[in-house]
Amino acid sequence: MVAVRPKLLGIAASLRNARWGAGNRHLIDALMALPDRAALDAFLTRESELHLENFIQAGRRDKKPFVEIYRNLRKSNGEVGLSNSEVALAAALWSARNEGAEVAHLSLSEYFTANGDLRNGQALRQQLLQADGLLVSGPVYFGDRGSLAESLVDFIGRDPDLHAAMAGRLYGGIAVGAKRNGGQETTLIYQMIDMLGLGFIAVGNDSDTTAQYGGTGHAGDVGTMHKDKYGIDTSMGVGRRMGKVLSSLNNAQRLADAPRVLFLVLQDADGIALRETKALVARLGPRIKASVINIAEHNIKRCIACDICPTNIDLDEVYRCIIKSAGDDLSDLHPDLLCHDALVPVVASPRDRSRVAGNYQTFIERSRYLRRGDYVWSDMLVAPLSFVDSIGYDSYSIRMMTSFLRHHTVMAKPMIGQMVNGQLVNADQIVSEFPAFLAAAERLTCGRLAHARGCDLRYKPVGYILSAHKDFEDEKMRRREAMIENRTDILQQEAKARLLRDAIGS
Repeated sequence: MVAVRPKLLGIAASLRNARWGAGNRHLIDALMALPDRAALDAFLTRESELHLENFIQAGRRDKKPFVEIYRNLRKSNGEVGLSNSEVALAAALWSARNEGAEVAHLSLSEYFTANGDLRNGQALRQQLLQADGLLVSGPVYFGDRGSLAESLVDFIGRDPDLHAAMAGRLYGGIAVGAKRNGGQETTLIYQMIDMLGLGFIAVGNDSDTTAQYGGTGHAGDVGTMHKDKYGIDTSMGVGRRMGKVLSSLNNAQRLADAPRVLFLVLQDADGIALRETKALVARLGPRIKASVINIAEHNIKRCIACDICPTNIDLDEVYRCIIKSAGDDLSDLHPDLLCHDALVPVVASPRDRSRVAGNYQTFIERSRYLRRGDYVWSDMLVAPLSFVDSIGYDSYSIRMMTSFLRHHTVMAKPMIGQMVNGQLVNADQIVSEFPAFLAAAERLTCGRLAHARGCDLRYKPVGYILSAHKDFEDEKMRRREAMIENRTDILQQEAKARLLRDAIGS
Protein backbone atom coordinates (compact mmCIF):
# COMPACT_ATOMS: atom_id res chain seq x y z
CA MET A 1 0.00 0.00 0.00
CA VAL A 2 1.47 3.35 -1.08
CA ALA A 3 1.38 5.98 1.66
CA VAL A 4 -0.40 9.22 0.83
CA ARG A 5 1.99 12.13 0.98
CA PRO A 6 1.09 14.86 3.48
CA LYS A 7 -0.09 18.09 1.88
CA LEU A 8 1.54 21.43 2.62
CA LEU A 9 -0.43 24.50 1.55
CA GLY A 10 1.74 27.55 0.92
CA ILE A 11 -0.22 30.72 1.59
CA ALA A 12 0.98 34.01 0.10
CA ALA A 13 -0.40 36.77 2.33
CA SER A 14 0.43 39.91 0.35
CA LEU A 15 -1.76 42.15 -1.78
CA ARG A 16 1.17 42.33 -4.21
CA ASN A 17 0.99 38.62 -5.03
CA ALA A 18 1.60 37.85 -8.69
CA ARG A 19 -0.05 34.42 -8.80
CA TRP A 20 -3.71 33.49 -8.52
CA GLY A 21 -6.22 31.29 -10.32
CA ALA A 22 -4.49 28.93 -12.72
CA GLY A 23 -1.22 30.67 -11.83
CA ASN A 24 -1.19 28.79 -8.51
CA ARG A 25 -1.04 25.44 -10.28
CA HIS A 26 1.41 26.67 -12.94
CA LEU A 27 3.79 27.79 -10.19
CA ILE A 28 3.79 24.37 -8.52
CA ASP A 29 4.28 22.64 -11.89
CA ALA A 30 7.27 24.89 -12.60
CA LEU A 31 8.79 24.28 -9.16
CA MET A 32 8.47 20.52 -9.49
CA ALA A 33 10.42 20.60 -12.74
CA LEU A 34 13.47 22.26 -11.14
CA PRO A 35 16.22 19.67 -10.60
CA ASP A 36 18.52 21.47 -8.14
CA ARG A 37 19.26 24.63 -6.14
CA ALA A 38 20.95 26.35 -9.07
CA ALA A 39 17.84 25.87 -11.20
CA LEU A 40 15.68 27.12 -8.31
CA ASP A 41 17.79 30.27 -7.92
CA ALA A 42 17.60 30.96 -11.64
CA PHE A 43 13.83 30.49 -11.60
CA LEU A 44 13.35 32.81 -8.62
CA THR A 45 15.52 35.47 -10.25
CA ARG A 46 13.62 35.29 -13.52
CA GLU A 47 10.21 35.41 -11.84
CA SER A 48 11.25 38.32 -9.59
CA GLU A 49 12.37 40.29 -12.62
CA LEU A 50 9.13 39.46 -14.41
CA HIS A 51 7.14 40.79 -11.47
CA LEU A 52 9.14 44.02 -11.56
CA GLU A 53 8.37 44.23 -15.26
CA ASN A 54 4.70 43.74 -14.37
CA PHE A 55 4.91 46.88 -12.24
CA ILE A 56 6.73 48.82 -14.95
CA GLN A 57 4.14 47.89 -17.54
CA ALA A 58 1.34 48.72 -15.12
CA GLY A 59 2.55 52.31 -14.87
CA ARG A 60 5.63 52.52 -12.69
CA ARG A 61 7.78 53.83 -15.56
CA ASP A 62 5.24 56.58 -16.14
CA LYS A 63 5.10 57.39 -12.42
CA LYS A 64 1.40 56.73 -12.24
CA PRO A 65 -0.25 56.73 -8.79
CA PHE A 66 0.12 53.40 -7.05
CA VAL A 67 -3.64 52.94 -6.84
CA GLU A 68 -3.76 53.00 -10.63
CA ILE A 69 -0.72 50.69 -10.87
CA TYR A 70 -2.37 48.24 -8.50
CA ARG A 71 -5.62 48.33 -10.44
CA ASN A 72 -3.73 47.60 -13.67
CA LEU A 73 -1.85 44.72 -12.05
CA ARG A 74 -5.11 43.08 -11.00
CA LYS A 75 -6.20 43.01 -14.65
CA SER A 76 -3.52 40.41 -15.43
CA ASN A 77 -4.23 36.68 -15.46
CA GLY A 78 -2.08 35.95 -12.40
CA GLU A 79 0.27 33.58 -14.20
CA VAL A 80 3.53 35.52 -14.49
CA GLY A 81 6.10 36.62 -11.93
CA LEU A 82 6.51 36.22 -8.18
CA SER A 83 6.15 38.84 -5.46
CA ASN A 84 8.79 39.06 -2.75
CA SER A 85 6.63 37.03 -0.37
CA GLU A 86 6.02 34.45 -3.09
CA VAL A 87 9.73 34.15 -3.92
CA ALA A 88 10.46 33.11 -0.32
CA LEU A 89 7.40 30.86 -0.28
CA ALA A 90 8.31 29.19 -3.57
CA ALA A 91 11.78 28.36 -2.24
CA ALA A 92 10.20 26.82 0.87
CA LEU A 93 7.69 24.78 -1.11
CA TRP A 94 10.40 23.44 -3.42
CA SER A 95 12.34 22.30 -0.33
CA ALA A 96 9.28 20.74 1.31
CA ARG A 97 8.54 18.80 -1.87
CA ASN A 98 12.05 17.36 -1.74
CA GLU A 99 11.27 16.08 1.78
CA GLY A 100 8.24 14.15 0.61
CA ALA A 101 5.38 16.62 0.96
CA GLU A 102 2.77 17.35 -1.67
CA VAL A 103 2.70 21.13 -2.06
CA ALA A 104 0.21 23.73 -3.26
CA HIS A 105 0.13 27.52 -3.54
CA LEU A 106 -2.70 29.83 -2.52
CA SER A 107 -2.93 33.61 -2.82
CA LEU A 108 -4.96 35.19 -0.01
CA SER A 109 -5.56 38.29 -2.11
CA GLU A 110 -7.77 36.09 -4.27
CA TYR A 111 -10.14 35.71 -1.31
CA PHE A 112 -9.63 38.84 0.79
CA THR A 113 -9.74 41.98 -1.35
CA ALA A 114 -7.97 45.28 -0.74
CA ASN A 115 -11.39 46.70 0.20
CA GLY A 116 -11.80 44.12 2.97
CA ASP A 117 -14.35 41.93 1.20
CA LEU A 118 -14.37 38.14 1.35
CA ARG A 119 -14.81 36.27 -1.94
CA ASN A 120 -15.22 32.54 -2.51
CA GLY A 121 -14.98 31.73 1.18
CA GLN A 122 -16.16 28.16 0.66
CA ALA A 123 -13.34 27.49 -1.79
CA LEU A 124 -10.81 28.85 0.70
CA ARG A 125 -12.31 26.74 3.45
CA GLN A 126 -12.03 23.60 1.32
CA GLN A 127 -8.36 24.20 0.55
CA LEU A 128 -7.59 24.68 4.24
CA LEU A 129 -9.40 21.47 5.16
CA GLN A 130 -7.42 19.50 2.59
CA ALA A 131 -4.06 20.64 3.97
CA ASP A 132 -2.03 18.86 6.64
CA GLY A 133 0.08 21.97 7.17
CA LEU A 134 -0.03 25.69 6.41
CA LEU A 135 3.03 27.76 5.53
CA VAL A 136 2.16 31.47 5.60
CA SER A 137 4.44 34.00 3.90
CA GLY A 138 3.76 37.71 4.01
CA PRO A 139 5.12 41.22 4.58
CA VAL A 140 6.03 42.96 7.83
CA TYR A 141 3.95 45.87 9.07
CA PHE A 142 5.41 47.59 12.14
CA GLY A 143 6.94 44.35 13.39
CA ASP A 144 3.70 42.41 12.90
CA ARG A 145 1.94 40.47 10.15
CA GLY A 146 -0.27 42.13 7.60
CA SER A 147 -4.05 42.33 7.52
CA LEU A 148 -4.35 39.46 5.01
CA ALA A 149 -2.73 37.09 7.50
CA GLU A 150 -4.99 38.56 10.19
CA SER A 151 -8.02 37.85 7.99
CA LEU A 152 -6.91 34.22 7.63
CA VAL A 153 -6.69 33.84 11.42
CA ASP A 154 -10.13 35.39 11.84
CA PHE A 155 -11.58 33.26 9.04
CA ILE A 156 -10.48 30.06 10.80
CA GLY A 157 -11.35 31.25 14.29
CA ARG A 158 -14.90 32.32 13.39
CA ASP A 159 -15.84 28.99 11.83
CA PRO A 160 -16.25 26.47 14.69
CA ASP A 161 -16.05 23.38 12.47
CA LEU A 162 -13.01 24.64 10.54
CA HIS A 163 -11.37 25.74 13.77
CA ALA A 164 -11.84 22.27 15.28
CA ALA A 165 -10.56 20.59 12.13
CA MET A 166 -7.30 22.58 12.22
CA ALA A 167 -6.35 21.23 15.67
CA GLY A 168 -3.05 19.37 15.54
CA ARG A 169 -2.15 20.47 12.02
CA LEU A 170 1.25 21.96 11.35
CA TYR A 171 2.12 25.63 10.90
CA GLY A 172 5.24 27.47 9.73
CA GLY A 173 5.90 31.08 8.78
CA ILE A 174 7.94 33.37 6.55
CA ALA A 175 8.16 37.15 7.00
CA VAL A 176 9.60 39.57 4.43
CA GLY A 177 10.67 43.06 5.54
CA ALA A 178 12.27 46.07 3.89
CA LYS A 179 15.37 45.86 6.11
CA ARG A 180 17.49 43.03 7.47
CA ASN A 181 16.31 43.74 11.03
CA GLY A 182 12.93 45.03 9.97
CA GLY A 183 10.65 43.16 12.37
CA GLN A 184 10.72 39.76 10.70
CA GLU A 185 11.25 37.80 13.93
CA THR A 186 8.55 39.61 15.90
CA THR A 187 6.18 39.11 12.98
CA LEU A 188 6.86 35.38 13.02
CA ILE A 189 6.43 35.18 16.79
CA TYR A 190 3.11 37.03 16.86
CA GLN A 191 1.75 35.02 13.96
CA MET A 192 2.85 31.79 15.61
CA ILE A 193 1.03 32.76 18.80
CA ASP A 194 -2.15 33.28 16.76
CA MET A 195 -1.82 29.92 15.02
CA LEU A 196 -1.05 28.06 18.25
CA GLY A 197 -4.16 29.67 19.72
CA LEU A 198 -6.15 28.11 16.87
CA GLY A 199 -4.84 24.67 17.83
CA PHE A 200 -2.02 24.28 15.32
CA ILE A 201 1.39 22.95 16.31
CA ALA A 202 4.30 24.95 14.96
CA VAL A 203 7.89 24.74 13.77
CA GLY A 204 10.55 27.25 12.86
CA ASN A 205 13.30 26.72 10.33
CA ASP A 206 15.70 23.78 10.45
CA SER A 207 19.20 23.05 11.69
CA ASP A 208 20.86 24.28 8.50
CA THR A 209 19.79 27.80 9.45
CA THR A 210 20.25 27.34 13.22
CA ALA A 211 16.61 26.68 14.15
CA GLN A 212 15.10 30.16 14.40
CA TYR A 213 11.43 31.11 14.05
CA GLY A 214 10.93 30.70 10.30
CA GLY A 215 11.96 32.34 7.05
CA THR A 216 13.24 35.92 7.35
CA GLY A 217 13.43 37.71 4.01
CA HIS A 218 14.88 41.12 3.16
CA ALA A 219 13.37 42.90 0.17
CA GLY A 220 13.33 46.69 0.07
CA ASP A 221 11.67 47.01 -3.33
CA VAL A 222 9.64 45.05 -5.86
CA GLY A 223 11.62 42.22 -7.42
CA THR A 224 14.51 42.11 -4.92
CA MET A 225 13.82 39.12 -2.62
CA HIS A 226 15.79 36.74 -4.87
CA LYS A 227 18.97 38.67 -4.04
CA ASP A 228 18.71 37.84 -0.34
CA LYS A 229 20.55 34.53 -0.16
CA TYR A 230 20.28 34.24 3.61
CA GLY A 231 16.55 34.94 3.47
CA ILE A 232 16.12 32.28 0.80
CA ASP A 233 18.14 29.86 2.92
CA THR A 234 15.94 30.44 5.99
CA SER A 235 12.81 30.04 3.86
CA MET A 236 14.10 26.78 2.45
CA GLY A 237 14.89 25.78 6.03
CA VAL A 238 11.29 26.15 7.17
CA GLY A 239 10.14 24.27 4.06
CA ARG A 240 12.46 21.37 4.80
CA ARG A 241 11.46 21.42 8.44
CA MET A 242 7.76 21.26 7.62
CA GLY A 243 8.30 18.51 5.06
CA LYS A 244 10.15 16.33 7.56
CA VAL A 245 7.79 16.93 10.47
CA LEU A 246 4.74 16.33 8.26
CA SER A 247 6.29 13.01 7.25
CA SER A 248 6.68 12.12 10.94
CA LEU A 249 3.10 13.10 11.70
CA ASN A 250 1.81 11.22 8.67
CA ASN A 251 1.87 7.72 10.15
CA ALA A 252 -0.69 5.32 11.52
CA GLN A 253 1.56 3.91 14.22
CA ARG A 254 0.75 3.89 17.92
CA LEU A 255 2.76 3.68 21.09
CA ALA A 256 2.46 0.64 23.31
CA ASP A 257 2.90 2.90 26.34
CA ALA A 258 1.93 6.41 27.36
CA PRO A 259 3.88 9.46 26.10
CA ARG A 260 6.86 10.31 28.28
CA VAL A 261 6.54 13.95 29.31
CA LEU A 262 9.20 15.92 31.16
CA PHE A 263 7.92 18.76 33.36
CA LEU A 264 10.67 21.26 34.18
CA VAL A 265 9.67 23.55 37.05
CA LEU A 266 11.97 26.47 36.31
CA GLN A 267 10.48 29.16 38.55
CA ASP A 268 8.17 28.91 41.55
CA ALA A 269 6.42 31.04 44.14
CA ASP A 270 5.52 29.52 47.50
CA GLY A 271 5.63 26.07 45.89
CA ILE A 272 2.62 26.81 43.66
CA ALA A 273 4.16 25.60 40.37
CA LEU A 274 5.43 22.32 41.81
CA ARG A 275 2.18 21.66 43.69
CA GLU A 276 -0.09 22.31 40.73
CA THR A 277 2.14 20.40 38.32
CA LYS A 278 1.99 17.31 40.53
CA ALA A 279 -1.76 17.71 40.87
CA LEU A 280 -2.09 17.93 37.08
CA VAL A 281 -0.02 14.78 36.59
CA ALA A 282 -2.15 12.96 39.15
CA ARG A 283 -5.36 13.94 37.33
CA LEU A 284 -4.00 12.75 33.98
CA GLY A 285 -3.27 9.34 35.48
CA PRO A 286 -2.24 6.52 33.10
CA ARG A 287 -2.60 8.75 30.02
CA ILE A 288 0.85 10.14 30.73
CA LYS A 289 4.23 8.89 31.95
CA ALA A 290 5.51 12.00 33.66
CA SER A 291 8.83 13.05 35.11
CA VAL A 292 8.82 16.22 37.22
CA ILE A 293 12.13 17.94 37.91
CA ASN A 294 12.08 20.90 40.27
CA ILE A 295 14.87 22.91 38.70
CA ALA A 296 13.85 25.83 40.91
CA GLU A 297 15.32 24.16 44.01
CA HIS A 298 18.70 23.39 42.43
CA ASN A 299 21.86 25.43 42.09
CA ILE A 300 22.35 26.43 38.47
CA LYS A 301 25.21 28.82 37.76
CA ARG A 302 25.11 31.38 34.97
CA CYS A 303 26.31 30.60 31.46
CA ILE A 304 29.72 32.20 30.95
CA ALA A 305 29.20 32.40 27.15
CA CYS A 306 32.28 30.36 26.32
CA ASP A 307 33.44 30.47 22.73
CA ILE A 308 33.33 26.67 22.27
CA CYS A 309 30.00 25.13 23.25
CA PRO A 310 29.56 22.28 23.86
CA THR A 311 33.10 21.41 24.89
CA ASN A 312 33.27 18.65 22.27
CA ILE A 313 31.19 16.31 20.13
CA ASP A 314 30.21 13.21 22.09
CA LEU A 315 27.32 10.90 22.94
CA ASP A 316 24.13 12.55 24.15
CA GLU A 317 24.44 11.06 27.62
CA VAL A 318 27.78 12.81 28.15
CA TYR A 319 27.46 16.15 29.96
CA ARG A 320 29.38 18.64 27.82
CA CYS A 321 29.00 22.06 29.40
CA ILE A 322 32.31 23.60 30.47
CA ILE A 323 30.88 24.41 33.93
CA LYS A 324 31.59 21.44 36.19
CA SER A 325 32.03 23.07 39.61
CA ALA A 326 30.86 21.43 42.81
CA GLY A 327 28.37 24.24 43.37
CA ASP A 328 26.49 23.57 40.14
CA ASP A 329 23.84 20.83 39.85
CA LEU A 330 23.33 20.68 36.09
CA SER A 331 25.85 17.89 35.49
CA ASP A 332 23.89 15.71 37.96
CA LEU A 333 20.57 16.66 36.32
CA HIS A 334 21.78 16.03 32.78
CA PRO A 335 20.76 12.32 32.53
CA ASP A 336 17.23 13.24 33.61
CA LEU A 337 16.88 15.68 30.70
CA LEU A 338 17.19 12.91 28.08
CA CYS A 339 14.86 10.33 26.52
CA HIS A 340 11.47 12.00 26.68
CA ASP A 341 8.71 12.46 24.11
CA ALA A 342 7.50 15.90 25.13
CA LEU A 343 8.57 18.77 27.30
CA VAL A 344 6.54 21.14 29.51
CA PRO A 345 8.57 24.02 30.97
CA VAL A 346 6.72 25.39 34.02
CA VAL A 347 6.85 28.72 35.83
CA ALA A 348 4.90 30.54 38.51
CA SER A 349 4.71 34.24 37.75
CA PRO A 350 3.15 36.27 40.58
CA ARG A 351 2.82 40.02 40.54
CA ASP A 352 4.84 40.19 43.74
CA ARG A 353 8.37 39.44 42.53
CA SER A 354 9.61 39.02 46.09
CA ARG A 355 7.85 35.64 46.11
CA VAL A 356 9.73 34.34 43.07
CA ALA A 357 12.34 31.62 43.48
CA GLY A 358 14.04 29.60 40.79
CA ASN A 359 16.49 29.36 37.95
CA TYR A 360 14.44 30.23 34.90
CA GLN A 361 16.89 32.46 33.07
CA THR A 362 20.02 30.65 34.17
CA PHE A 363 18.60 27.32 33.01
CA ILE A 364 17.60 28.81 29.65
CA GLU A 365 21.14 30.12 29.27
CA ARG A 366 22.75 26.86 30.28
CA SER A 367 20.55 24.79 27.94
CA ARG A 368 22.78 26.27 25.25
CA TYR A 369 24.99 23.16 25.35
CA LEU A 370 21.96 20.93 24.65
CA ARG A 371 20.95 22.96 21.61
CA ARG A 372 24.45 23.29 20.26
CA GLY A 373 25.10 19.63 20.99
CA ASP A 374 23.26 18.77 17.78
CA TYR A 375 19.78 19.52 19.15
CA VAL A 376 19.33 16.91 21.86
CA TRP A 377 15.64 17.89 22.19
CA SER A 378 14.96 17.85 18.45
CA ASP A 379 11.36 17.09 17.41
CA MET A 380 10.07 16.97 20.97
CA LEU A 381 6.68 18.61 21.42
CA VAL A 382 6.79 21.55 23.84
CA ALA A 383 3.90 23.28 25.63
CA PRO A 384 4.85 26.05 28.09
CA LEU A 385 2.82 26.15 31.32
CA SER A 386 2.53 29.32 33.39
CA PHE A 387 0.72 29.85 36.70
CA VAL A 388 -0.08 33.55 36.91
CA ASP A 389 -1.93 35.93 39.21
CA SER A 390 -3.35 37.97 36.35
CA ILE A 391 -4.04 36.83 32.79
CA GLY A 392 -2.31 39.24 30.41
CA TYR A 393 0.35 40.25 32.92
CA ASP A 394 2.60 37.27 32.33
CA SER A 395 5.14 37.13 29.47
CA TYR A 396 6.73 33.79 30.36
CA SER A 397 4.57 31.71 28.04
CA ILE A 398 5.85 33.71 25.06
CA ARG A 399 9.42 33.69 26.33
CA MET A 400 9.40 29.93 26.87
CA MET A 401 7.88 29.42 23.43
CA THR A 402 10.57 31.44 21.66
CA SER A 403 13.45 29.98 23.67
CA PHE A 404 12.48 26.32 23.47
CA LEU A 405 11.54 26.48 19.77
CA ARG A 406 15.20 27.21 19.07
CA HIS A 407 16.01 23.72 20.32
CA HIS A 408 14.58 22.41 17.01
CA THR A 409 11.42 21.36 18.80
CA VAL A 410 7.76 21.48 17.77
CA MET A 411 5.62 23.98 19.64
CA ALA A 412 2.12 23.46 21.01
CA LYS A 413 -0.27 25.97 22.54
CA PRO A 414 1.01 27.51 25.80
CA MET A 415 -1.19 26.78 28.81
CA ILE A 416 -2.02 29.44 31.38
CA GLY A 417 -3.10 28.59 34.91
CA GLN A 418 -4.95 31.46 36.60
CA MET A 419 -4.25 31.80 40.31
CA VAL A 420 -6.64 33.60 42.68
CA ASN A 421 -5.59 33.91 46.32
CA GLY A 422 -3.06 31.12 45.80
CA GLN A 423 -5.56 28.71 44.24
CA LEU A 424 -5.74 27.50 40.64
CA VAL A 425 -9.21 28.34 39.33
CA ASN A 426 -9.02 26.87 35.82
CA ALA A 427 -7.52 23.44 36.48
CA ASP A 428 -10.28 21.72 34.51
CA GLN A 429 -9.44 23.80 31.44
CA ILE A 430 -5.76 22.85 31.59
CA VAL A 431 -6.60 19.17 32.03
CA SER A 432 -8.96 19.39 29.04
CA GLU A 433 -6.16 20.77 26.85
CA PHE A 434 -3.78 17.88 27.54
CA PRO A 435 -5.38 15.10 25.43
CA ALA A 436 -4.66 17.05 22.21
CA PHE A 437 -1.11 17.72 23.41
CA LEU A 438 -0.52 14.05 24.23
CA ALA A 439 -2.01 12.91 20.91
CA ALA A 440 0.35 15.18 18.97
CA ALA A 441 3.28 14.03 21.13
CA GLU A 442 2.45 10.41 20.35
CA ARG A 443 2.30 11.07 16.59
CA LEU A 444 5.63 12.90 16.64
CA THR A 445 7.25 10.21 18.77
CA CYS A 446 6.06 7.42 16.50
CA GLY A 447 7.44 9.25 13.49
CA ARG A 448 10.75 9.93 15.21
CA LEU A 449 11.13 6.29 16.25
CA ALA A 450 10.04 4.91 12.87
CA HIS A 451 12.54 7.14 11.05
CA ALA A 452 15.42 6.55 13.42
CA ARG A 453 17.98 6.60 10.66
CA GLY A 454 17.06 10.16 9.80
CA CYS A 455 18.56 11.63 12.97
CA ASP A 456 21.72 13.19 11.52
CA LEU A 457 21.22 16.73 12.82
CA ARG A 458 24.02 19.24 13.13
CA TYR A 459 24.19 22.53 14.90
CA LYS A 460 26.09 24.82 12.56
CA PRO A 461 28.01 27.37 14.65
CA VAL A 462 27.39 30.32 12.32
CA GLY A 463 29.44 33.28 13.51
CA TYR A 464 31.37 31.24 16.07
CA ILE A 465 34.77 30.79 14.43
CA LEU A 466 36.42 28.83 17.23
CA SER A 467 33.43 26.52 17.60
CA ALA A 468 33.42 25.88 13.87
CA HIS A 469 37.14 25.03 13.98
CA LYS A 470 36.59 22.74 16.98
CA ASP A 471 33.77 20.95 15.13
CA PHE A 472 36.12 20.40 12.19
CA GLU A 473 38.76 18.87 14.45
CA ASP A 474 36.17 16.59 16.12
CA GLU A 475 34.89 15.52 12.70
CA LYS A 476 38.34 14.22 11.87
CA MET A 477 38.20 12.06 15.01
CA ARG A 478 34.82 10.65 13.87
CA ARG A 479 33.15 11.80 17.07
CA ARG A 480 30.03 12.99 15.31
CA GLU A 481 29.71 9.70 13.46
CA ALA A 482 29.80 7.85 16.79
CA MET A 483 27.24 10.24 18.27
CA ILE A 484 24.88 9.72 15.34
CA GLU A 485 25.24 5.94 15.52
CA ASN A 486 24.53 6.01 19.25
CA ARG A 487 21.48 8.26 18.86
CA THR A 488 20.18 6.02 16.07
CA ASP A 489 20.69 2.85 18.10
CA ILE A 490 18.76 4.30 21.03
CA LEU A 491 15.85 5.27 18.78
CA GLN A 492 15.79 1.88 17.08
CA GLN A 493 15.76 0.10 20.43
CA GLU A 494 12.93 2.35 21.58
CA ALA A 495 11.03 1.64 18.37
CA LYS A 496 11.18 -2.10 19.00
CA ALA A 497 10.07 -1.70 22.58
CA ARG A 498 7.43 1.02 22.24
CA LEU A 499 5.77 0.87 18.82
CA LEU A 500 2.88 -1.53 18.64
CA ARG A 501 3.93 -4.56 16.63
CA ASP A 502 1.00 -4.49 14.24
CA ALA A 503 1.87 -0.89 13.36
CA ILE A 504 5.62 -1.22 12.77
CA GLY A 505 5.24 -2.60 9.25
CA SER A 506 2.25 -0.50 8.26
